Amino acid sequence: MQLTEPVHSRTRPRPRPRKATAAEVRPVTETLAAAFFADPVIGWAWDNPARRRRILPDFFELWVTGCMEYDEVYVSDDLAGAALWMPPHVQEAFDDEADAFAAAVERVTHEFAPAVLRLLTTLDDHHPREPHCYLPIMGTRPGEQGRGIGSALLDTVLEQCDRNGLPAYLEATSARNQVLYARHGFRGRGEIPLPDGPALRAMWREPRPHH
Repeated sequence: MQLTEPVHSRTRPRPRPRKATAAEVRPVTETLAAAFFADPVIGWAWDNPARRRRILPDFFELWVTGCMEYDEVYVSDDLAGAALWMPPHVQEAFDDEADAFAAAVERVTHEFAPAVLRLLTTLDDHHPREPHCYLPIMGTRPGEQGRGIGSALLDTVLEQCDRNGLPAYLEATSARNQVLYARHGFRGRGEIPLPDGPALRAMWREPRPHH
């Protein structure tokens, strides 16, 4: 799931991404919760806005904490945007902890647990099985969009993918997102529909020759 920024006039320099530190887990969590609050997929799973605002940070904290263990949380220098990446070995580690992660999701999402678990199960059912880098979550805070944060966060890891000859995969949540990802070499792999809800777009990127 990703949120990207519309093209606005850029009055500030494009930030340089870096890896988040352990002390920044909560700020990163809050950035992602703010970025995804109005996302249609999140709104489908958390259909009560007041409750969504209260408990969404705890859901994202599970992801941030998990990816932080493998040093795969990337942020803009001002923490206005963040991207969580999972290389093949990290995905394998998450798979080994799938039951524990599902139990944690159920605990922090409360009455929305059935819908959230259905969302995650649906994404897993469509997930490619060949080795790749996976971008499950990327977002920029409202009000900080239009600065190229999403592109900068993408470039940081896609350059590593190219060096290592690894494909990359993500699920886009809007047509606007798809345009950005297409510019970075991602191609559509079909829709992932949700029951009585929006559809995500599976997108795959082959590594580019590295010189």
